[in-house]
Amino acid sequence: MRIEISRSGGFAGMTRTWSLEVSPAEAEERWLPLADRAAEAPRGEEARLERDQRDRYVYHIVIGYQEVTLPESRLDEPWKELIERARRGSTG
Repeated sequence: MRIEISRSGGFAGMTRTWSLEVSPAEAEERWLPLADRAAEAPRGEEARLERDQRDRYVYHIVIGYQEVTLPESRLDEPWKELIERARRGSTG
């Protein structure tokens, strides 16, 4: 299954995109449940505070048909691992 990650924002406001292929089993067991939890996270005050953090990155992650957008401040270890794997394996 293909995973695409786009990072936008930062000081220069540039967008970078990376991708990687994972097995359907890995996607189902590890990444899709993580994306589901991130999509269900509460917004409210947290979302306002994240918008106020200038020059921070925002990540848009597409796993199959599931999409999630996360600010840099919400990236925990599993997401960091996935992003690093995509960066190492991508020429984009």
